Amino acid sequence: MSSFATYRVGDELPGFETEPLTPEWFGRYAIASGDHNPLHTDPAVGRAAGHGGVIAHGMLVMGLLSRVAAHLVGPGALQEFRTRFQEPTRPGDRLRCGGRITAIYERDGRTCIEAELWAIGQDGGTRASGSVVAVAPHQ
Repeated sequence: MSSFATYRVGDELPGFETEPLTPEWFGRYAIASGDHNPLHTDPAVGRAAGHGGVIAHGMLVMGLLSRVAAHLVGPGALQEFRTRFQEPTRPGDRLRCGGRITAIYERDGRTCIEAELWAIGQDGGTRASGSVVAVAPHQ
């Protein structure tokens, strides 16, 4: 996490690339989250739904994006975190997660920073996009 004073509009946030995601990731996430929708764990259900097999939980991808947001914010600084799921994430996908500062402004005497976020598959398709708004802690 950096000091808010060091950011400029257009700055890239530290990103990362996942290892290839596996059905085991999806199964572990189902256990951890309590979301046992078979679309994420049963290949037959995924095929019947037209996905060719299992797909990742959207909230798993959102959790990965939260790692990018964590570089921007500290405890209590996060005001908004939004995600739009655009394409299914499938086993074998590697996601490149990143973000960019889009606005910096003052509100109620505190510095606010907005950033866009993205998770892009190795095929170039956007799996999820989003935004975050953080407010600097009181000095």
